[in-house]
Amino acid sequence: MTHDELAQIAVRVLADHAARKMVKEQLRQRGVKLSYVPAREIAAQAKLLLAHPEIIVEARAKAAELGYA
Repeated sequence: MTHDELAQIAVRVLADHAARKMVKEQLRQRGVKLSYVPAREIAAQAKLLLAHPEIIVEARAKAAELGYA
């Protein structure tokens, strides 16, 4: 696996993590207990957030900090 491939995977994983974290925070702010929300629902909402370019930009910056970019 090349360094570029690893960087792409790192960005994808970091973006997914950030999106899930954002979804969980939004649910908490609405007073929803996370244990009542199925993981697939959180994942589906996070997938929608991945369409926002700022999440990808943040993930690329984090990957660069970690030495992947």
